[in-house]
Amino acid sequence: MNVLLRQCKIKRLIQSTFYIVLSIVTLLAFAPNYNALPDFVSFSDLLNHTLAFIVLTVLLDMAHHLKLSIRISLGLFYAVFIEFVQHFLPNRFSSLSDILADSVGIILAIFLIKLLRHISLCNICYNSVNKRVN
Repeated sequence: MNVLLRQCKIKRLIQSTFYIVLSIVTLLAFAPNYNALPDFVSFSDLLNHTLAFIVLTVLLDMAHHLKLSIRISLGLFYAVFIEFVQHFLPNRFSSLSDILADSVGIILAIFLIKLLRHISLCNICYNSVNKRVN
């Protein structure tokens, strides 16, 4: 299989994964009774928010190469949107601490992305230097 075709398939898989995860997070955020969810889902609301936004931000970066400011804006918009909708749902309530946890997730994801890119760049440089030496 040609390299370009393989890269396109991987890109589509990552984009699909992003939208599936986004859908699952949205369904969980709007579930009428969060406490009725299994324990592994509802063990810590703030930790769940942080982890969800780490995953969403990393997948968004991999699926769509957007400027940093756009990624942050989209993440914050989604966080505020969730809390806005929850304000009107029975058995749910909106919370600024949830938005703060979402923001922490976005920031941690950005640091993780930068770290992974740095490690990847170091490996590329290391491999190219070693090929020349050998």
